[in-house]
Amino acid sequence: MGGPAICGGQRHLCMDTFAICRLVIDGEEWASVEQYYQASKFADEAYRKAIQAVRPRRLGLQLSAAQHGTEVESMGNSEEHERDPSFRALENLYVASRIKFEQNLHLRKQLVETMGPIQAAATCGDAEWQLWNVRVLESVREELRPAPERHDELIEGLRLEFQRREDYDEENACDRLAAARMAFGAHQRVIVAAKMDGTCHDLFMHPNDTIEEARNQLAFLLGVAPSRIEMLHGMEVLQDASTVDGSGLQDGVVVSILLSSGRGEGGLECGIYDRSGRPLVIPYFECRCMSTSR
Repeated sequence: MGGPAICGGQRHLCMDTFAICRLVIDGEEWASVEQYYQASKFADEAYRKAIQAVRPRRLGLQLSAAQHGTEVESMGNSEEHERDPSFRALENLYVASRIKFEQNLHLRKQLVETMGPIQAAATCGDAEWQLWNVRVLESVREELRPAPERHDELIEGLRLEFQRREDYDEENACDRLAAARMAFGAHQRVIVAAKMDGTCHDLFMHPNDTIEEARNQLAFLLGVAPSRIEMLHGMEVLQDASTVDGSGLQDGVVVSILLSSGRGEGGLECGIYDRSGRPLVIPYFECRCMSTSR
């Protein structure tokens, strides 16, 4: 059921169930909505783990998603392994999609910035199921919008449509989402990035997250390219492939962030301006890493 959905005449990769991201559900980590959805079909635990073990290849964002999604979708169509009789297709799609956009800030931003009707991916197979995928996307998009922009009537209408299906249980879906939020937050660490002008930015990280993911989050929040950001622990530059835990970033640790000014100079545009109106650049600012589990 993969493929980028269309909105406003454009294809949006964030709306693809194949899109590579991080989902933490029931204490397990998945690489896409599609991977979780396909594995959830099976009662055969070993085969479920085999689907979960499929990792995306480094082929570029779109190619990696297409290759990984096609592989796990093919595994999900297997008739040789025991199926889970309690599997509810629509409920699993909704829960995984909502968690995807809750846990991945950059994808959430891309989703809620779209306006107008969503159309099924051009590569769709089962047209009816793609229609339900569109309804899930439209529901999640409205639910995650800021309250003043939210269309409550649309949400309620879609919810009633979901409840008419046998493969969706509203109460159970809400319980699963609540459990996922609680479990995700239990191990979550917040890196509070404090700028020199007094503003702060929260980075929500897990011990197994990479430094690259931390840089991407910070870049999104600051509105700069990730390539402009360097993170230091003491005198050591943190490497993109290293994890938060592997880099020794424990509760309460302070890391330094170097932000290039974009003119080949190391420094941070701090929100203070000189008489000519140009932003002043300072060497660095600090982040304090704290655990939300305390």
